[in-house]
Amino acid sequence: MSKKIIPLFLFILLSVSAFSQTGVGTKKIAPFQMTLTNGKPYNFAQLMPGPVVLMYFSPDCEHCQDFTKALLKNYTVISNKQLVMITFQSMEMIKKFEKDYNLAAYPNIKIGTEGTSYLVQKYYQIRSFPYIAMYDKSGKHVRTFEGEQPYTEIFKALKSF
Repeated sequence: MSKKIIPLFLFILLSVSAFSQTGVGTKKIAPFQMTLTNGKPYNFAQLMPGPVVLMYFSPDCEHCQDFTKALLKNYTVISNKQLVMITFQSMEMIKKFEKDYNLAAYPNIKIGTEGTSYLVQKYYQIRSFPYIAMYDKSGKHVRTFEGEQPYTEIFKALKSF
């Protein structure tokens, strides 16, 4: 009987520790590396001091497109923050997205691809888009939104830090 209990106990212990890991990595911003639409590399070490909003998205995701439109209409909520928009999609797709939303006109927005490294996607264990992680001026994680969420709630959170 004890031979059955020990493996079961170990399985439960490992399962609990695995599920408790879901928040790991959200305390600090992902150590991202991406290529901007101008072809230059950009990474987490190049961030300016101050609040940061990291948005992991896909240019062909309707929720991401709608959120980007709404965010630009309510630009004041991010005007004093760095917005880093990261995807795994091709440069061609990102350039079109950047052009469609005139993102180059906003100096605090960086948009690029991490390619197929999926480092950011793995770091945050992203399952749906858009994924929005907010960090205050000291680099402390404030809040995360994943998938389709009410914009008013996201904008309220963005205003609060």
